[in-house]
Amino acid sequence: MYICSKIIMKLFKQGFVSVMEENKRLQYIKSLIGKPFSGSASPFGHFLKGEVLAADEKSTEIKFRVRKDMTNPVGTLHGGVTSAMIDDCMGVTFFVLGLEYFYPTINLNVDFFHAAFEDDDVRVKTRVVKQGKTIINLKAEVFNSEDKLLAQATSNIAVSGIKITF
Repeated sequence: MYICSKIIMKLFKQGFVSVMEENKRLQYIKSLIGKPFSGSASPFGHFLKGEVLAADEKSTEIKFRVRKDMTNPVGTLHGGVTSAMIDDCMGVTFFVLGLEYFYPTINLNVDFFHAAFEDDDVRVKTRVVKQGKTIINLKAEVFNSEDKLLAQATSNIAVSGIKITF
């Protein structure tokens, strides 16, 4: 591996190999690590007010603080909000893939295991399981600050005819 890297760098310096296409979307998300995710293209993402913790080519991790307006009548994180967090984070994971066309969610299956409460921090980790030509399968896990698994989900997203312009 080291020798291959040295050869590629030498060829690059000599002009025989161009720089690999930089994934600008991934770089943008990485620039938000540790900051409020205020630059989301998703208006709903602004409501959720997540903070990017990690991102790579096939996965993301985003933290959310449970607010009163995210809870149900008994004071726990509403299942619909949990599902929305998952779906929005899967959208960010899709975004960093750098694809030309938008892939809307065609299904989202969520299993709920434990509750979160107002002022709790929850982390949503998402990753690509399988990327096909027209369908991408993703997985998500939701944890509290003690690393207790609160929920898990799988989803499929499918290519549309809508071009992404950002």
